[in-house]
Amino acid sequence: MIPGLVRLPELDEAWRVTGAGPRLDAVRRAGRGLRDRILATGTVRRVRTADLATFPYPTRFAFAGAASSPVPYAFLRNRVHLVEVVAEGRTVTILVNPSDPEASSAAPYFARLEARYGKATRALLAKVHGTVAAALAEWQVAPAAIDYVTFDHLHVQDVRAVLAGLPNARLLAQRAELATLTGLHPLQVEWYIPDALAGIAPDRIVALDGDYLLGGGFALVRTPGHTAGNHTLVVITDRGAWTISENGICVDAYQPGLSRIRGLARHARDTGVEVILNANTREGTLDQYTSMVLEKTLASGVPDRPELPQHCASSELVHHVLAPGLTPTYAHGGLTYG
Repeated sequence: MIPGLVRLPELDEAWRVTGAGPRLDAVRRAGRGLRDRILATGTVRRVRTADLATFPYPTRFAFAGAASSPVPYAFLRNRVHLVEVVAEGRTVTILVNPSDPEASSAAPYFARLEARYGKATRALLAKVHGTVAAALAEWQVAPAAIDYVTFDHLHVQDVRAVLAGLPNARLLAQRAELATLTGLHPLQVEWYIPDALAGIAPDRIVALDGDYLLGGGFALVRTPGHTAGNHTLVVITDRGAWTISENGICVDAYQPGLSRIRGLARHARDTGVEVILNANTREGTLDQYTSMVLEKTLASGVPDRPELPQHCASSELVHHVLAPGLTPTYAHGGLTYG
């Protein structure tokens, strides 16, 4: 039993609704109640953010083919978040998306890019900004003080490398995401490190089944579709609720009708869609769409632009000189509170 970990049943029935359209409506309705419950727990104690790496990502995946751009790659910036919460009278420290850029480069997608274009091209296109260890040192947090790590999903993650530097940390992951790594489907191989969990002691992995609150102001909410075990991290600050995932790669993906990226607003108008998927793996496209609508429902609006959700993409689209026309309409960057 994990102190402060509370199962949240609000979405259970909604996800069981038969038919993708009715399920979307049910999840949206139930999400409003879940949002109110999480908000009622108060704010987290502290949040800090550090940039880890900027890397190229195929434009056709970033916007599911909706962007009218000849530029082959958009550029995403991966970030780690330190979240501290109070649970049952003690401070619990969580690292959200503490990727190891060097270890992640072994994923077949990145390895193939390097094999095709060479290490020099990788150095030109990608940039490592820092490491988790350096971020912890800057925040004056000892590696041994980290209680849990979690990723919104395990694409390109080598959990062995992450946990090796965090002696007391345990991984929080959906059981469905852990099951994926027991045997990859050919269409998943490109994006996973197959031995990502190899040799990790079982007691260092906490398998989740559904949605959970952990202390005040922090929740893990299942958002299947991008991967079978995708989940979204919900963080409450003085600005309300934030969601963190990679279902969409920028705020434009959640309000495409307001996007200045060429093609997105027209696509939204012509098709009637309200979100644009991050579509490198279409494990469950209809459910991923529903999950993104759920994220919009959970997230509060930006104070000066309430029509835009406070969604922090775990790898967020950023301006890059090699990707003209693919600059986000609005970017959150880092998240700081407390």
